[in-house]
Amino acid sequence: MGGVLVIVGTPLGNREDLSPRARAAILGADLLMCEDTRSPVRLFGDGAGLPPRRSCFVGNEHERVAGLLEALAAGSRVVYISEAGMPCWSDPGEQLVRAALEAGFAVDVVPGPTAVATAVALSGLPSQEIRFVGFPPRGGRLRTEFIAGLRYESATTVCYEAGNRTRDLVVDLAAGLEDAESRDIAIAREMTKLHQEVRRGTVARVAAELPESMLGEVTVVLAPAARGRGDVAREAASAVLATVLDKSLRPRERARRLAALTGEPAREIYARLDSAHDEE
Repeated sequence: MGGVLVIVGTPLGNREDLSPRARAAILGADLLMCEDTRSPVRLFGDGAGLPPRRSCFVGNEHERVAGLLEALAAGSRVVYISEAGMPCWSDPGEQLVRAALEAGFAVDVVPGPTAVATAVALSGLPSQEIRFVGFPPRGGRLRTEFIAGLRYESATTVCYEAGNRTRDLVVDLAAGLEDAESRDIAIAREMTKLHQEVRRGTVARVAAELPESMLGEVTVVLAPAARGRGDVAREAASAVLATVLDKSLRPRERARRLAALTGEPAREIYARLDSAHDEE
């Protein structure tokens, strides 16, 4: 029989969060692939009798696929764990799963803690629709576009960030979101650990209160915008329609207002309006 790849979730910080099933899966593996081979030692202790370990992190995951498939072909039960939480959530593991499935091997999951679900539960923010975006761009055009995409986001948005970059992110959100004074955010740090901390408030207020740098791992939860993209689109369409149907406007004034609403050059709009008038 062929082997099986088992993805196992491990505690975010508190070792007592490891489930009995996860413990049995890890200790019963023929091969334990780890984002950090030291993690299971910290989790179980030096005398736990861990199976053979092999590192598999972002920089070498693609190189580990061949060894994984060889072990599975030999009938081995291979377990993969990331440093903390669920693999494949902004952690390695996706390439292993895809390769195993494409080669026809079975894949199983032993669920465990995730920073996303834990932070959303701690935040008190709407959880009906969640958008997880991983780590945000650090700067430049991609950063600007990322924040612009949140202006009318109708879902609660969750992202990860390093502690030393968290304040910069929230300050940029405060500057780029029109509703920063009223839109809520939660900053969860070191969840399940001794120094767990959650800061809640509006984007503007939290930006003003956050320290320059924070220690540990951070998960950011941003509330939905009060107005969604659909609301904005309907408002824009109504404004364009009202401008087109307003008989009191002269052609050049109508073109100027439509240009302001659509971003199209007023001269081109005027020419198109004039052409449409001639065709009538």
